[in-house]
Amino acid sequence: MEPEPAPSIASFVIRFIVGETSPDGNRPYAYRGAIRHIQTDEEMHFLAWEDAVAFIQRYVVLEPPRGSENP
Repeated sequence: MEPEPAPSIASFVIRFIVGETSPDGNRPYAYRGAIRHIQTDEEMHFLAWEDAVAFIQRYVVLEPPRGSENP
């Protein structure tokens, strides 16, 4: 029997800035933020949560929630 592989750990810090307008002052938005991958110190700024999720998926395989599969 082969030993199980060691668990892979990915840590992130997410900062949200809520209730501001866009830098050009034209479009209000609910939040903006930054996400940092702790192990590599890589950081990305985002305006949409989907962008933060895409960043996380570079380091972690995210499976769809249970029950969300199409029949």
